[in-house]
Amino acid sequence: MDTTQPQEDKYIYADGVDYSKTPDSSVWGTEEDITAEILNNSGITGKWLNLCAGDGRFNNRLLSKADKVIAVDIDPNALKKLVRITPAELKSKLETKIINVVEPFPFEKESFDGIFCVGTLHLFPKEIFQKILSEMSKVLKPGGKIIIDFAANIKRTYPDGSLWVVENEPNYSLEETKKLLVDCFKDYKTRMEFGKSEPEDVTLNDKTYSFTCDFIVLVATK
Repeated sequence: MDTTQPQEDKYIYADGVDYSKTPDSSVWGTEEDITAEILNNSGITGKWLNLCAGDGRFNNRLLSKADKVIAVDIDPNALKKLVRITPAELKSKLETKIINVVEPFPFEKESFDGIFCVGTLHLFPKEIFQKILSEMSKVLKPGGKIIIDFAANIKRTYPDGSLWVVENEPNYSLEETKKLLVDCFKDYKTRMEFGKSEPEDVTLNDKTYSFTCDFIVLVATK
């Protein structure tokens, strides 16, 4: 099966994984308790966009709350897995679409009640993040919510102790992350929760590394 390869110089952070050969659990690790609790208690209703949905981490939780979820990603194989692991009783509420998040979103203005994004936005430098946020704001209804997690102080360590560094990744500190989110969401009503991802093994094709980071979960109301 063809797999979507990374083009980090173009801010395409695919992973080259054949998701048909991965287990039902996400290759990107477990669902953090803080993010799960926020999804469970944020009064999610209506139509939601799951941005950079990947292979479905948190998507079933989002589907169980929303009336409809459009899950988008640049990797069609990740989305095929996402559909595969969606319970039959939730599939009628799910739609998937292949998009490049750094390009204009192919959705009508003010068409979503909420936007969710986990595990991706920290990869982009500030100017690209602001461009993505501008598109998010365009498609979000007045009064709608944005829920994102944003990783900081990222460390990916191979078993031999060497590090995997993603090309062009800013790798924000926690203070830089907080300032970025405060600045970019100054026109929103916001709250933040802070967490830490303890070391967890991530296996992509034939390589395994240990991942750890701090992170902020932001809930922003337009």
